[in-house]
Amino acid sequence: MTRTIPTPANGPDRERTVALHRLVRHLVADGDARAAKAGRRARRTLSEMETVR
Repeated sequence: MTRTIPTPANGPDRERTVALHRLVRHLVADGDARAAKAGRRARRTLSEMETVR
């Protein structure tokens, strides 16, 4: 399930949005690296997450 978040065209909202996207990309990459180092897959499908509950 992939969603696209529209970004504002310009101004301070755009700068904040770009900064947020950069932070999220960094956090995802960090989580992926930590999971790989621990010998796990970083990304799971929705069905895999639902069976863990």
